[in-house]
Amino acid sequence: MLAITTCRAYPEPPPNLLPLADRLNAQGISTRFDIWQNHPDTPYLLPLCVWDYAAAPQQFAGWLATAETCRQRFINPPELMRWNMDKRYLCDLAAWGADVVPCVYGPSESESVWETVRQNGWREAVVKPAVGQSGRFVCKISADGKLPDLSVYPQGLIIQPYIREIEQCGETSIIFFGGRFSHAVHRCPPQGEWRANSAYGVTVSPVSVPESALSTAQGIFAKLPQIPAYARIDGILAGNRFLLNELELIEPALYLHTAEGATERLAAVLAGILSEG
Repeated sequence: MLAITTCRAYPEPPPNLLPLADRLNAQGISTRFDIWQNHPDTPYLLPLCVWDYAAAPQQFAGWLATAETCRQRFINPPELMRWNMDKRYLCDLAAWGADVVPCVYGPSESESVWETVRQNGWREAVVKPAVGQSGRFVCKISADGKLPDLSVYPQGLIIQPYIREIEQCGETSIIFFGGRFSHAVHRCPPQGEWRANSAYGVTVSPVSVPESALSTAQGIFAKLPQIPAYARIDGILAGNRFLLNELELIEPALYLHTAEGATERLAAVLAGILSEG
């Protein structure tokens, strides 16, 4: 009935998702893991481990469309996932009034990048691919430095100011199931690193989030056209502000193992969706 999809590059599910599948199966909800490129034929699809989609975004978008045509149902609305695939969604959220780390989308051209940096008066900036995952090709540049190889950003890029607080404070990830807060973790990069991604040796630990940060995260949900069944909101605590860095609606690590009851809460949300038929 439900396929939790992995991917060809990383076919094995992470250990913290195995209890989720076990719990759903124990509740009579047939759940299995399968690779999204195999086009699983289950009525419901949960793409929590599609960790290679950014390398083939057109193929992934094609899979979403094909599954919809076959009347399969994704746990998060496919229109939200398509929007979330391209980091220009950050520009949309900023335009809708969300407290987002300032961002500018531009073509993969050196003149465009430097013009953005100059116009905004940024001494240091972060460049990230418009379509990307896990911090791949995310780099920091200086106003008097050099650019990376821009050919690795075929879909364009996002330019943001470098927020120095991330070096000391890391990143806070707030996880929601069914639009309700479930739990949060602190992702701390190692000394000398600023990218809070697993590929760069980040340390993950449970954390209590300030009410102001939780309120900001809930405000982001209020701006979305639909409420996702699961979401991870990554942000930087800068003074009294929680600045949105990423909104993850496709394949975020949900850190179910870090919070008591998290697996049960997600299973309950999934069971509710599947019971709707």
